[in-house]
Parts: sequence; structure tokens; C-alpha cells
Amino acid sequence: MNYLYFTFGFVLSVGALYFTLINVPMSLLLEYVSSVSYEWVLFSIFINFLSFLIRAYRWQIIVKEINDINFWSAYHPTAIAFMMNCILPGRVGELSRPYILYKKEGTPITGGIATIVTERLFDIILLFLLYAAVFFYIDIDPNYQLQIGDYKLSRELLSSLANHFFIIFFIILILIICISIKSLRSIFKTILLKIPDLFFFISKNGKNFLKSKCINPIINIMDHVAKGFSLLKNPKKIFHCFFLSAVIWLLIVLSYYIFALGCKDINLNIFQMCAIMVMICFFISLPSVPGYWGLWEAGGLFGMTIFGVEEHAAVGFTLLNHAAQIFPIIIAGLISAALTGTSIFSTRKQQMIENIQQKD
Repeated sequence: MNYLYFTFGFVLSVGALYFTLINVPMSLLLEYVSSVSYEWVLFSIFINFLSFLIRAYRWQIIVKEINDINFWSAYHPTAIAFMMNCILPGRVGELSRPYILYKKEGTPITGGIATIVTERLFDIILLFLLYAAVFFYIDIDPNYQLQIGDYKLSRELLSSLANHFFIIFFIILILIICISIKSLRSIFKTILLKIPDLFFFISKNGKNFLKSKCINPIINIMDHVAKGFSLLKNPKKIFHCFFLSAVIWLLIVLSYYIFALGCKDINLNIFQMCAIMVMICFFISLPSVPGYWGLWEAGGLFGMTIFGVEEHAAVGFTLLNHAAQIFPIIIAGLISAALTGTSIFSTRKQQMIENIQQKD
């Protein structure tokens, strides 16, 4: 399954990068890159790193419900995890954070996973809210079209995507509420456990495989979601985390906007940059190579051309901004790994899963 995920992510990333660069001559792209004012780039990196520090602080607040850790105990695993997502396949950073927290602070791994799930849910909700806000604010040319190879992107496609995003958002919200209610969660578990029996034509071993590889992981996710939100029993802490989440994403938007100030042929307001950021986030949520290369660029090209930015400027900005967003995080993660004595490349996803199973 892991190899299938890696292969699909690689093919998707390469295809996205190809379609992003297909219409842009390399000479024009290099000329654009050399024209960027890098003092704005440095300021953008500073703002983005500030959002990263607040992200670590938010996670500290969530983790404190199960283990009273200090800021640096939250920061170092966060930096290492984000760095691992940028250089190792399979997004192992998602599991490495609770694993590192367990090794360094003795926090139970299941509790650590619950805190990650909680943090991600805050991010998902904020991203959908931001997308909804900017989509209703910005105007998109009804005649907008972008031809990429044999594919055509249009305003109708954007409207269709927006409608689907809103539907997905409400489904996720309803599921979170339902899963958080113990009686409903028990009903869902009972239904899920009965699913293998519906496949009467499958052997007993096949049913056991379906249960262990599909049903049980879904049940574990439900339990982690429920446990994650039960960590924040105090409404003030929930509001605090939502507020910090809003600050994090607004700072990231600001970093995009400041970066654009140093780039030629990009005259977009902060609401338009917010829309572009959200689109990039949706693109990179798909399987990809480490660092999200290809999908990030495709999302940036898609978003920026909607607002009339020429393709060479859109690709140049997105490539440079992508590098400015992730390379400082990689450096920060390597420094944290050195300071904490964490072995990065020996921390494999399968090893972490095996430790989780052993400890639980």
C-alpha cells in the first residue's frame, strides 16, 4: 500500500510539474527569477517563520492537556516533523511528531496522535472558512480560461470545485460532531465491524484482512478524533486554539502578499493572495513527492492565472515562494534534530506504526 501511495504521488507530482512548465519558456522563467527583489523575500520568510512559531505554541496548548510540556518541547518535534515531510516520502512527519514526543517527553503515543488530529482539524476548518470568505469576496472573469495541454480550466470548473468544497466542509463538520458523541460513535463502530460479513463470497482470511487493513484503521481514526477534541474540554481553550489558527493562516497569507511585492507583474490584493494560498493547500493535500513539488506549482499557477497574472510570472512567483516557504523549515528541522539528538533517516513510518501497536 505504501509503494502504491509513493508511486501515485510521484506520477501526480511529475505530471503537475510538467503541465505547469509546459507553456513557459525556461529563458523567460530565469529572467523573471533574476528580477525579484530579495529584501521582500527575506521579510516574507521572517513572517512565515513567525507563523511556524505560533503553530508550535498552539500544539503546546493542545498537548498540555495530557502532558505539561514547555514551548521548546513542542517546537523541536514540530520543526523535525515538518522538515521530514519535505525530504522524506510518505509524509512520515505526521507520525513522527507524537513518536518524538513519546521518546523525549514520555507522552503516550495515542494521546500524541490525538493532539495531531485535533491540530489538523483546526487547520481544515480554518482553510474552508477562508476559502468561503474569499470566494464570495473576489470577482472572477466569467470568460476566464487556462489551456494546459489538452486540458482547459474555466470559471465553471472553479464554481463546481467551490460547491464541492462547501459540501465536503459540512460533511466533515457533521462527522466530527457525530464522532464526538460517544453513543453515535459506538453505533458507527458496530456498523463498520459488520461490513466484512456483507461480503459473503470472501473467505474468512479475506474478511480478517478487510477488517485489519480497512475497518480497524477507520475506527482508530474515529477514536483519535474523539479523544483529540475531548482534550479541549474548556471552551476558552477551544476559542484560544481557533484564534491562534486564524493568526497562523493570516500570517501565511501575509507572507505570500509580502513576497509578491518583490515580484514583477503581480498586482494582487491580500484577499486574492489568500485565495491562491488556499488553492495551493488543497492541491498539496493530494499524494505527492516530498516537499509537494509539482502540485504546489500547479495550484499556484491555477490560482494566479484566475486573477490575470501571466503564466511566466505565476510560475516564477510560485516556484520561488515555494522554496522560501519550505527551505527555512528544512533548515530549522535539521537544527532541531541536531539539538535534540533525533535520528531522522532511521525514523521510518513502519517503525513508528509498530511502536504504536506495541505500546497500545
